[in-house]
Amino acid sequence: MVNCNDTIQIPGIHVNDRANADGKPGVKPATWRAAITGMVISMVEYLALLQARARDRHALQNLDDQMLKDIGVTRADIEQELAKPFLSDFPWRG
Repeated sequence: MVNCNDTIQIPGIHVNDRANADGKPGVKPATWRAAITGMVISMVEYLALLQARARDRHALQNLDDQMLKDIGVTRADIEQELAKPFLSDFPWRG
């Protein structure tokens, strides 16, 4: 099999250029600042998710039995959810 990049020579087009098929420049490698910024944003988003979960658990705790019946949840389900540790869904690597 022949590599067409070796056989076809078109002026102005180089194999090593970072360009897409539509001629737009390709994605540059991330800098350390961009990487750290991305990690900080991810941590803030995760903390916001944890806060939202805590708020939802607290709201469920304050519902009366009729409202729980309307949404199909029992008081035992609520107690089980409230018994979970704060970081129960933390994405541990292992």
